[in-house]
Amino acid sequence: MGPTQLRSGSRRAQPAPRGSSVPFEIPATVEATTVRSDNFTSVVTAIRWATTAAALLVLSTGAHTDGDALAGAIVLTLALWRTIRPVDVTHGLRPAFVGILSEAAVVVTAVVATGHWSSPYVLGIFTVVSLAGFSGGMPASLPVAAACVVAIAVPYHLSSADADFRLTVQWAGEIALVATVTGYARRITLRASAETTAFLTRLQQLSEANGLLLQLHRVASTLPMSLDLSETLDSSANRLRDLFEPEVMVILVRDESAQWMVVHSKGVNLGTRLRDADLPPALAAVATGEEQAPHLVESIKPGAGLEAGSTSGIYAPLWVHQELVGLVAVERGPADPLAAPQVALMEAFAEQMAVAIDNARWFSRIGTLAAERERSRIARDLHDSVGQSLALVGFELDRAAKTGSEEEIRSQVLALRETVRSIVGELRETLHDLRTDVSEECSMSRVLDEFVDRVGRRSKLRISLESEADRRLPLAVEREIWRIAQEAITNVERHAEATTLTVVWATDDESAMLRVTDDGKGMPSGDHRRPGGYGLLGMQERADAIGATLTVSSAPGTGTDVRIVLLA
Repeated sequence: MGPTQLRSGSRRAQPAPRGSSVPFEIPATVEATTVRSDNFTSVVTAIRWATTAAALLVLSTGAHTDGDALAGAIVLTLALWRTIRPVDVTHGLRPAFVGILSEAAVVVTAVVATGHWSSPYVLGIFTVVSLAGFSGGMPASLPVAAACVVAIAVPYHLSSADADFRLTVQWAGEIALVATVTGYARRITLRASAETTAFLTRLQQLSEANGLLLQLHRVASTLPMSLDLSETLDSSANRLRDLFEPEVMVILVRDESAQWMVVHSKGVNLGTRLRDADLPPALAAVATGEEQAPHLVESIKPGAGLEAGSTSGIYAPLWVHQELVGLVAVERGPADPLAAPQVALMEAFAEQMAVAIDNARWFSRIGTLAAERERSRIARDLHDSVGQSLALVGFELDRAAKTGSEEEIRSQVLALRETVRSIVGELRETLHDLRTDVSEECSMSRVLDEFVDRVGRRSKLRISLESEADRRLPLAVEREIWRIAQEAITNVERHAEATTLTVVWATDDESAMLRVTDDGKGMPSGDHRRPGGYGLLGMQERADAIGATLTVSSAPGTGTDVRIVLLA
């Protein structure tokens, strides 16, 4: 299988290797990143201000010295500074090491200078240990806690013979507990963040894979969407080239005479038509039913393939409703042989292609039948209007020729001239209506607007047109809907004896709807689509050809409502 590139947003799928049955690979677009948490900084700030507030509260409620006040001012300044410029604890211990060391030095100095374990600033050690725990975990927080305890305990015990060893142990335990809690908090937080990131990575990959599958589905759906046989065959040929990159390729379609039309070929010249006896043996095997499904020939015998240089090939029949409608063959040379996994891909492709070709062929047949009905209708209309008027002109001329008075002849000729002008005008309107059609440049809304304007000028109908077309339909589909609209509006003009006519045309992303409503005499109850029922049978056939739903609601004296709905 050749490289296939599909897009999902702005990302590009990796090309799949040849011979693979998988049309794409999931792109790895999310790289692993270091898991971080900015919540650590806010927690440290909260601990810092809690310990600072506690120290200042203790200082304000008891006796204090000038040294205590100076230490309080230093601790408060440090808290303000670190709130504005916090120590970076989100990127590991190394960026935070200098900040932790400097803060430890300031806090330990203040504690030693103001009473050791009895100092109001001893709680500031919790902030230092928290910084170490959140930046480097327990391997950092426990050593920092030990260093702070030693830095305070040694001067405490050396400066006083009454130093209480139990007090040192108590504070050491509390500081170690804070170091353990903050270190463990960092560990579980980072683990949760890593799991969240891994989940989001998998989710993003699944989302991209889903987008690529959707793109592949849309590409695969393009074949049955066209109702034109040549467009369907061109699209099929392009998809074959993209999927298999064949050196030799042919697409054959069975015609009405049971011969094979060569509609596309590459790397070989088989002519334009082939009989069963003219097919190469490899293709004949699927044409005669010997091979009911696509099959791979890994080593083509001399003369059995499409081209002498081919060494491997895949040959597929196109079956639909137990009818063989076509054949497909792709071949490659020895440098790049076809492989077994591609047979399944050909099977899926052939099934879609067969349905698409069958749809296009039936649409073409229905179009031919519709054209024949249209010719019959035009002949009937010309006979009913122009033909009868011309017959009247002939009778009047005969009568004028038998009249002896020159004044009477002149009067009759003037009257006939007005009749002929009316006939010419009516014929011109009929031809104008027949030439009017939807095109790439002329949308359904524009054609409807021009048509109802002409109908309004030549009749006494009050016509209202509502058009809300957010998008255009495929040209072949719009043309069929236009002919249905033209038939429905013409029926109202000629047969309904109505005074008002409402036409609604609306499209959106999900559907298209045409509605023609009048207040005329209506139609008898029963099947309105019966032959001769004002062309309603032809309207139904056109609706069926494009997969639309036609609904006709009418009763004597209540007018008629014609509605056609096409789902996207």
